[in-house]
Amino acid sequence: MNVFDKFLMGDTSSIDWCFENRHFIERLQDNGISRQYVVDCLMNEEPISWERVEGNTYAAVFKAPENKDYKEIRVLMGCSGNSIDLVTIMRNNETTTNRQKKQYQSDKKKNIEKKRLRALSKRKW
Repeated sequence: MNVFDKFLMGDTSSIDWCFENRHFIERLQDNGISRQYVVDCLMNEEPISWERVEGNTYAAVFKAPENKDYKEIRVLMGCSGNSIDLVTIMRNNETTTNRQKKQYQSDKKKNIEKKRLRALSKRKW
């Protein structure tokens, strides 16, 4: 049983939690959500839904605070050994954060450059 399974079963007290991720804290501020609200959701609420994002990264969806104009928040968690690191938080309808969009843009530019270089190397001068 991995640490995310423990979380889903409600065994939150035996998990080593990390709430100190700078990006996570910035996203809390961006969305106007208190850290305590997220902690309360993780420790006391059953997720509305959850999914494995990739590798050891999982997402859990919870009800958004009542003062928000959206219904759900999505908390991304990195799981390793007996610890869960909170990676980011977003509205559930967001597909990527600004940080992820910048990474995707960077990857896109790299791929375009690779294709251009391949095309140039195949040209006969």
